[in-house]
Amino acid sequence: MPKRKSRFNPTNDPLADLFGNWRLWLLGALAGALLAWVVYLVAPPDYRARATVVVDHNLEEAWQYYPDRALFQFLQRETERLEQLAWSDVVMEQVAQESGISVAELRPDILQLAHPSDGGWHLYADDGDPATAQQLAGAWAQAFVDAARAAMTASPELQSARAELNAELAASEPDQARIEELLDEIAFLAEHTQGISMYIEISVSQAEDLPVERSVSQATYLLAGSLVSALAAATYVLVRPSKFK
Repeated sequence: MPKRKSRFNPTNDPLADLFGNWRLWLLGALAGALLAWVVYLVAPPDYRARATVVVDHNLEEAWQYYPDRALFQFLQRETERLEQLAWSDVVMEQVAQESGISVAELRPDILQLAHPSDGGWHLYADDGDPATAQQLAGAWAQAFVDAARAAMTASPELQSARAELNAELAASEPDQARIEELLDEIAFLAEHTQGISMYIEISVSQAEDLPVERSVSQATYLLAGSLVSALAAATYVLVRPSKFK
């Protein structure tokens, strides 16, 4: 009497064997999701609080008469300066002083920055205690805004070149060559001037009663666990020892 085949017995076709054992995939996915749920309950991720800082570069006022390509370059440069300022020693030390957490821990492990070029910048802080996460994010936002306002400078050379450009443009017969020369000079000075543009408006939008949630959601845990376990089951079907074939 012929032996009855097990539902998990392989065939000569690896693909047919792989897809034919879908029940093993499903079992693996369920087991992985259950394991991920247990891990989430036993060792949940830190809480993450989000503070918001509003940044308006006022490009139309700061960089009149420039083409869109040049405006994009100015915006990118000012954004990079602000980003460097957000992670600067001055800002980090102020947050460390208020929180009691060292700068060495704040930069790589606790604080995160996400922002568009112009608009709302989101400053995140992770901690096992939600109140501490909120306090860290709020302190970072305020320190960032204070430092940005203190770094705003008006270069005399840049202001002089702007005034001369405005005067040339207001003339009855503007000198186009001189206008081009002034535009190049202003662009050069703006690139090499230290500090933050005085045309930028920056303020804290959210610093109290901040939204806080787990840094990684439970749904992400369950999805990752089920996918990893299902892939492990599929790999087992393909590479299981030949003695079981």
